[in-house]
Amino acid sequence: MMVRILGFNLSHDSSVCLVEDGEIRAALALERTCRIKRGTVPLHAYAAAMAELTREVLGGAQLTADDIDHWIVTSTESPNPHDESLLADTLGLMVPSERRLTLPHPGHHLAHASAAFYTSGFLEAAALVIDAYGSLVNGGRERETAFFFQNGKKPQTIHSTFRNDDRIAGRFRDGELWAPTRLNGIGEVYRVVTLALGFRERGTTYDDAGKTMGLASYGKRLSQDNLFIDIGPNGLSFDRASDSLVQLGFAEHRDNQLVLRPRPRGVRPDMQHEDLAAQIQFEFEDACLYLVREVLRKADTRSLVLSGGCFLNSSLNTQIARETDQLYIFPAATDDGNSAGAALYAYHHLIGSDERDPAQPARLSHVYLGPPRLSSGATDIPEVAARYNHVAHRHSDLAAAAETAAEAVARGEIVGWFQDRGEFGPRSLGARSILCHPGLPGMKHTLNARVKFREAFRPFAASVLAEHMHSWFELPLHDSPFMLTVCPVRRERRAAITEVVHVDGTCRIQTVDKDLPGTFRSFLKAFERITGLPVVLNTSFNLRGMPIVERPEDALDCLYGARMDRLFIGEFELIAPDFASLAPERLTSEPVAVVTEQRRRIVELADGDRTVRELATQLSEELDEVIDLILDLRRLGVLDWAGIPARPAPKFPMPQYDPTTFTE
Repeated sequence: MMVRILGFNLSHDSSVCLVEDGEIRAALALERTCRIKRGTVPLHAYAAAMAELTREVLGGAQLTADDIDHWIVTSTESPNPHDESLLADTLGLMVPSERRLTLPHPGHHLAHASAAFYTSGFLEAAALVIDAYGSLVNGGRERETAFFFQNGKKPQTIHSTFRNDDRIAGRFRDGELWAPTRLNGIGEVYRVVTLALGFRERGTTYDDAGKTMGLASYGKRLSQDNLFIDIGPNGLSFDRASDSLVQLGFAEHRDNQLVLRPRPRGVRPDMQHEDLAAQIQFEFEDACLYLVREVLRKADTRSLVLSGGCFLNSSLNTQIARETDQLYIFPAATDDGNSAGAALYAYHHLIGSDERDPAQPARLSHVYLGPPRLSSGATDIPEVAARYNHVAHRHSDLAAAAETAAEAVARGEIVGWFQDRGEFGPRSLGARSILCHPGLPGMKHTLNARVKFREAFRPFAASVLAEHMHSWFELPLHDSPFMLTVCPVRRERRAAITEVVHVDGTCRIQTVDKDLPGTFRSFLKAFERITGLPVVLNTSFNLRGMPIVERPEDALDCLYGARMDRLFIGEFELIAPDFASLAPERLTSEPVAVVTEQRRRIVELADGDRTVRELATQLSEELDEVIDLILDLRRLGVLDWAGIPARPAPKFPMPQYDPTTFTE
């Protein structure tokens, strides 16, 4: 008889995951449905948002709550099983208490590790978890934890470190960012340095650590001696971290705490920022590799699985691969993956699994786990397009749409690519992607400046047909299906794919194998046939500061919000609107910080009647420049297009947010 378990993660990056007989069948993060990055909805709306997310996941699997045998909840903020039961109650779900399970504590890191091991396909492995902070334990928090897993046996803790208080470093107070004077932990130090560099998500204290990794390649170490993380005979030490930030001018000591002095928004990183990023990236990798070697030694194995936010650092992961015989990284490595970890742990250890013969865990082959959005008539694409005064052209089938999309990318167009079920985790892997030619000069700049609205230094990833991987990239692994490793591009190939080659000659890659569901591989094969390149630039289908698109409506909104050329939704194709003929209108009468006089004048004149062409003439400005400025103001919630569906504006009333300015 099939056993169904629904897992919840109720910390940041909240999520729901359905596990059937030990395999993930569906999973979705809250941010995809509420359209607020990291799922940080107001507290008063949280229960309703999670209930709606649950209905989406169950409905997509054609199930109801009555079909679920067990429910399990995990969170960083629940110090004991009783509090986790209270968390479940806050969801307002009509779930009989006898069907609720409790994850043994410490829960957060165990959930991370379980997600990694029970989707790896390994019979045994060491599991290492490193993140900025984990569960509350005895008044403190988990820091770095390792377990030894053997199929059919309960995992054993082989390494654990804790910080001695429950703080979360990096909090707003009186308009400033504060951190503890004594930093403690690999993830915490990397987080605080990232915040000091000025990399955080707009209006929040959530660090944007991927930018630190990307910037590091432009710099050189500030010192050949470590400044933040020391490795000695007694392990890792972080005693000098805060003083180093002060000495470098990125923080000051005040009131027995650390006040960060980050790079102001709108100011480009300079050489000092590049060198600081290079320094912390080197020390971060060195410290993680030290722990990897220690954990493998203690477990007496060469098989390793990884989870926790630190293992989204793909440069680090490539270094770790050289230390192991078998490596697997759970694709949803941040907290959204813990709904899967909780449910998988429950299946293997909490529901009488000792009575079953342990089967080898199945390896997770793809992450197209979101609810169906196109199949079975889930969405009427022509009807959605009509609401935007747009027409959707229908191709004969998905293969024909893939062929047309490949032709568009081959001639230099930027294409939005939306398929049925979205990816679980932070990477777009061919279901919710923006695709373009990897070898046309200037493509990277156009994407960063006019589509993604992000910093010019940030690199782009590539998707490659698996059979051509080793002839284009020097990858120390058999494959990289989840885009979690960075590797050198072969020197003789770099000139052909310049737009995905980072300044250090590397690229983050996704390998696309023959058994990948859907039509993404068909697209790649068509692109190879047309161009001779088995590689395409693949970036997430979103704009800066927004979650990846989930529904077709989100994709249409992005088509009207950036300089893409066309959009493919299943077998439907939609070309970009004529922005010059659209009329922008102001969304708020409140004064806003528009940064420049040029932007202020655009906002004043945006009345919903004047077209962009008329505005450009009145302002004596170049049409393309005015379009770009309006699109950025639209992304920031100041303007929208008259006559198209209104965009729900995310609200950030929680204390860590500052909604009074959108300057970046």
